[in-house]
Amino acid sequence: MLQNIIKLLVTAVKQRRCVAIRYRDQREIRILEPHAIYTHGRSEIVCDAYQTRGYSAAGRPPPFWRPFRIRKITAISLLKETFEPRVAEGFSLNKLKYKKGLVAITSERSRPTFTYSEQALRNMGPFLPNRGPGLN
Repeated sequence: MLQNIIKLLVTAVKQRRCVAIRYRDQREIRILEPHAIYTHGRSEIVCDAYQTRGYSAAGRPPPFWRPFRIRKITAISLLKETFEPRVAEGFSLNKLKYKKGLVAITSERSRPTFTYSEQALRNMGPFLPNRGPGLN
């Protein structure tokens, strides 16, 4: 079970997809944007996530940052909903806790606003090499 949860979380981090989880023995759902998975100082795997919706045991209204202990996640679903890294809200690749025991982390860079489909790229043919300024 734990391996499946880690696998889904890694997929979510890499694809910048939201997840719905149940945490501990609670029945309520939380919607998260998982940004980083790493090993905490006590050799426990943790996911830093931005909770956008759902339950909070402390009664705190979302959105907010929170570390989630992977072993306490009892159910997880990968959602179609995507997210952009929350740099303005405090996400940074340079945090000390990510330097050791990193499992997965999202990039701080935004995705392009437009991309061609795979078929369109094949139809265009190969890209021309960049020859530098003034060299055509």
